[in-house]
Amino acid sequence: MNVPPVGQSRGARAPGRARRMLLLVAATVGGVVLLHAPRHSVASVSIVLATALVVGLLVVGEHRRPILGIAPVAVAIAITVGASVAAPPRTSNDVWSYTMYGRMITEHGASPYEHTPADFRHDPFFERVSPRWAHRASVYGPVFVGMAALGAWIAGPSPLAARLYFQLFAALALAAVLLAVWRTTRSVAAVAFLGLNPVLAVVVVNGGHNDMLIGGLLLAATLLAVRRHPASAGALVGLAALVKLTAGLALIGLLLWAWRHELRRFAGTLLAAAAAVVVAGYLPVVISASRVLTGADKTVTNASPWNGVIDRLLRHDAWRNVAHPLAPNGTLTGFFYVGILTVLALAVGFGWRASRRARPDEAVGVSLAAYPVAAEYAYPWYAAWGLPVFATDGLNGLGAVVWIQSVVMLAALKLPLAVTAGPVAAALRVVLTYVAPVSVLVAFVVVALRTTRATTVAPKTRRVAVSSELGGGALSG
Repeated sequence: MNVPPVGQSRGARAPGRARRMLLLVAATVGGVVLLHAPRHSVASVSIVLATALVVGLLVVGEHRRPILGIAPVAVAIAITVGASVAAPPRTSNDVWSYTMYGRMITEHGASPYEHTPADFRHDPFFERVSPRWAHRASVYGPVFVGMAALGAWIAGPSPLAARLYFQLFAALALAAVLLAVWRTTRSVAAVAFLGLNPVLAVVVVNGGHNDMLIGGLLLAATLLAVRRHPASAGALVGLAALVKLTAGLALIGLLLWAWRHELRRFAGTLLAAAAAVVVAGYLPVVISASRVLTGADKTVTNASPWNGVIDRLLRHDAWRNVAHPLAPNGTLTGFFYVGILTVLALAVGFGWRASRRARPDEAVGVSLAAYPVAAEYAYPWYAAWGLPVFATDGLNGLGAVVWIQSVVMLAALKLPLAVTAGPVAAALRVVLTYVAPVSVLVAFVVVALRTTRATTVAPKTRRVAVSSELGGGALSG
């Protein structure tokens, strides 16, 4: 039950609650409308930005002065997520690639690391796979390939059952994350921060993306690390890396945090457990999977901070004007490695600064967020890796930057494909694909410097603070 602040009557709170309810309704409507908007259009970009603004106002208001209870927010999230499951995928065709990788095992007796969807053109699901990925073997880890095979076996020839399998899995993963965040923080703002973000509630669930599963595993690993369960935490990070190897970035934050607080045995156990799980998972397919991963496409997405400079060098803008966008290109390959080095520098540098805190949440979050913020190739759903740990960390400025960046990536993805779509689209393209990504990267650096400096634990009290929070399970923020 929400108790009004001292000196404030329930009657005085009524107008504020009504305004919050209007914001909540508008956020819900925005998410549902986005599911039925054109896949690429100025209108879709406008819906994304308007919905995000409304959700942002709601989250900031609830964070500063809680008025709404958890019930109306939970209902709004349930409506949005339910609509996302009911609708066919609108933003991405990844779910059909997942299905084809699973069917390679169940229907064709072939390895998705050694074959591509195009090898099975007669398969009824092949036509649904995006042409861009029809000639690419699976870049996903063995755990997710196994999940895809199970889904293909359950769904059989039914496209409806196939997409519902992945959509429901993403919805359940989001629900589990929201429950964990609520039980950890008791913050309506934190729940809305995740559950009403159009990237998570709409795109991740509607697209059946596996990134919400990664986010859930890494959140659980972080919470287990708080409670000093290094083996379990490491095993969960390993499982997340068996979905996507990039989930291993969480290890940077966890290991730096443990090292900073002189938890040497903890760090060793954590690393050993994660490595054991990854090695055991990849061992049967190590040769073919490594060949796929090392040969993975090295190109740029339109909300990458590198998009502008690459456009100037190659005279194209993120696939749209290129006859063979996935063909090897020395410039793109060079920037791929520059991006990876930037990601690692941000993850290690700011992860080390954030590791001063008594809890590892921020160190893990900044290590994971470094990838979508600074990589050459990133999509909005990658934000699902790190946003959950920012939600348990008190919703600081760094989490807000990562949240905004996910929205910028989604808005950029919704731009009209034609580069001659009109002056409004052209202006939005400049802002969302050239200006905003670089601005977000700069903001990430600036806010990370300020946040990690402000949360320094004094050397003399650090050991006491760690012992108190880890042993007692105290909550920050």
